[in-house]
Amino acid sequence: MEEYIAKSKNSKEILNSAQLLQSVEVNALITGEAGVGKKSLARYILPNVKEYKAKSLQRDISDNIISLQNEAIILDKIENITNIDLVINWLNDNNIRVIATTLKHELNSKLADLFSITIELPALKDREEDVKQLITKFSKEASKTLDLEPVLPSKLMINLSNNAHSLRKSIYFSYLFETIGEDEILMFMENYMFSNLQGENSYKDFVYLFEVPLLKAAKKKYKSQVQMAKHLGLNRITLRKKLDIHKGFLDD
Repeated sequence: MEEYIAKSKNSKEILNSAQLLQSVEVNALITGEAGVGKKSLARYILPNVKEYKAKSLQRDISDNIISLQNEAIILDKIENITNIDLVINWLNDNNIRVIATTLKHELNSKLADLFSITIELPALKDREEDVKQLITKFSKEASKTLDLEPVLPSKLMINLSNNAHSLRKSIYFSYLFETIGEDEILMFMENYMFSNLQGENSYKDFVYLFEVPLLKAAKKKYKSQVQMAKHLGLNRITLRKKLDIHKGFLDD
């Protein structure tokens, strides 16, 4: 059975609903941002059933190349269905139970009417205990996959901007980062700049790649702008200007 991490209070409540859906044969819709675990929850509810992308299922129905009856399926990104009547009629005529996922909060009313229950998954930033568990899971996975010693939790770079997708990527990057030095960092930056050099103002276009991480690191390490200016070798007016220029990056 698919693992669904539910350590946070709101996730435990969702898991209770999912367990109910394992024994009650109704259609359910799972909504939420990318990377919050919609497909994992669907697989937890319906293990060992066929999964379909909405567009692919619609195409197969239209081409009359799919034959299912009295079964259950997982339907991913149901908002991508364009011929709604075709798909709904096929589901009803063949007695197909559906657990569907969607990125949208609101669906076409005909699609929405298919579902008896809707479960909305919150973003990881609102599921602190789940994040801790996922960090442990992805860290073990990265250590095994990359054949590297475990990285201390304090050294892991955590990115929740795209929920589990970005979290997993940032954990893997943390492990890879342990294996590289200044030469590799400079090589990466050189290759990136070489691929993207264009126009007549490239120096100003790329200087943020140096300044932003340096300012972020200084903000973390030092308690005040006075200390930042001192250790960066800048006067406070220059520092404030740079903080203002890169405000969009530094507020993330």
